[in-house]
Amino acid sequence: MERHPDIEIYIKRVPLADLLQWLDQRFTVGEQQEAGETLRLQLKREGKPLTCTIYENAAKGGYTSVMFEPNHTPWDNDEACAAEAFEVFQLEVRCITGGWSNSSPSEGGWYRFTENGRSVVNWLT
Repeated sequence: MERHPDIEIYIKRVPLADLLQWLDQRFTVGEQQEAGETLRLQLKREGKPLTCTIYENAAKGGYTSVMFEPNHTPWDNDEACAAEAFEVFQLEVRCITGGWSNSSPSEGGWYRFTENGRSVVNWLT
């Protein structure tokens, strides 16, 4: 499976404190910058720097966007990250079904992780 150049997932109604705790367990968290509903974190993993951008209420229904760039994360792709986030938070998580190079979010093709497992949905953010 190809490693995505960045990772983006959407978590439904996740408390920011819980999200920050999860990130603190996976990365070394450095500088934080707030701008409105956006929080930008400077992270490191295995000595490699990356940025995590958290945008609360990014989509209808109370979804928080969590984006990592570049992908110096423990996950190869959005799906792997979303699966872990669901396991940790037990909240609905969504991500695109393919990489940005071969899929357009506006065309549908989103994975939805819930207590019923993973399914594919069409979703306009």
